Amino acid sequence: MVTIRIRINGTDTNPWHKLGMKQNPFPQLGKMKYDRAEMMLNSLDGDPIKDPQDIRERLKGFDPEFIEGCIKRYRPGERVEFTIIFPE
Repeated sequence: MVTIRIRINGTDTNPWHKLGMKQNPFPQLGKMKYDRAEMMLNSLDGDPIKDPQDIRERLKGFDPEFIEGCIKRYRPGERVEFTIIFPE
């Protein structure tokens, strides 16, 4: 099983700008085959999410059920975090 922490930035600032970065650059899985997908997930915690369509655009190619789950957890004005577990 693989566990990943997802963060969605609904605030008006990017918490990574103070470090000179656009989003969290650190992989959680450390596996080359997951890099692109992981960076797409990390983008949710970078520049502020404008609306649910922004989440859909950033996660293009992910399962629609997963995308809608992220949208349900999105809270404008807040930075939310949740954990997902899936088979490797």
